[in-house]
Amino acid sequence: MIPAVLLCAVAGVAAQTQYTSTGTAAVAKAAATALTLSPTSNVAGATFDRYVQIYLENTDYSMAIGDPNLSYLASQGILLTNYFAITHPSQPNYVAAAGASTHGITSDSFSRITASVTTIVDLLEAKGVSWSIYQEDMPYSGFEGNWINQKTGANDYVRKHNPLMSYDSITSNTNRLAKCKNFTMFNTDLNNNQLPQWMFITPNMTNDGHDTSVTTAGKWARNWLTPLLSNTNFNGGRTLVILTFDEGTTTGTNQVYAALLGSAVPAAKVGTTDGTMYNHYSLTKTVEDNWGLGNLGQNDVSAAAFF
Repeated sequence: MIPAVLLCAVAGVAAQTQYTSTGTAAVAKAAATALTLSPTSNVAGATFDRYVQIYLENTDYSMAIGDPNLSYLASQGILLTNYFAITHPSQPNYVAAAGASTHGITSDSFSRITASVTTIVDLLEAKGVSWSIYQEDMPYSGFEGNWINQKTGANDYVRKHNPLMSYDSITSNTNRLAKCKNFTMFNTDLNNNQLPQWMFITPNMTNDGHDTSVTTAGKWARNWLTPLLSNTNFNGGRTLVILTFDEGTTTGTNQVYAALLGSAVPAAKVGTTDGTMYNHYSLTKTVEDNWGLGNLGQNDVSAAAFF
């Protein structure tokens, strides 16, 4: 059997490539015309009505829990003390968050997964649950390349840290690309009370700790999340946030920090720990169980849900 990652959909090839150019002029031209969508919905879930996933980068559990800012955030919710990433390097861990499988991806190189492979997006859309991806410093909605800061030369947005961008079922669909947005649009959606019910959020390569340190990542996470947890447009009703890391270091058990936050966490459980064994496949399983979505028939079937 040919691995899914090696197959390419014939239909929608134009949509696969029209947003890949990284030239300054080409990016500016595409940004002027690229579609952006901000869907909303109000589908009641069993235990939460909004789900927010945030990945930081490349830190073992022992190092992350020792960071004062990450330790503080854990104290505001439930610390998952037995949570594991799937593999190394980064990209397959992001892919797994959307499709409950690495689908044969073993590197950080440009990858495409055939459009016949379903993702959490297919399940969400079938039930009318709105979704969006928010990626810090993505130059415009639907951009499919990597983006370097034009003033400092620092890495900003990278495709490999976007859990949906490797799936042809996303990149061959203009309306789906339009829901892969940057933090400017996050702030706009937040202020307009147009945040969706399912979100995946990735900070840039500085703030996620990839090109810096867990100290930087911890400071960013606390500073970014704290005001949001007091904002009813974000945390009103029943919002569940999971803050975790894509992977640990390349040695050891691949255990990573993970904390559940938000208004969906019962007051009695704030400041507690959960020693159940979870991993990135639990991200999909939790959503499936909450909204009665069915499953993808992958590693989500046997994964443990958070609630």
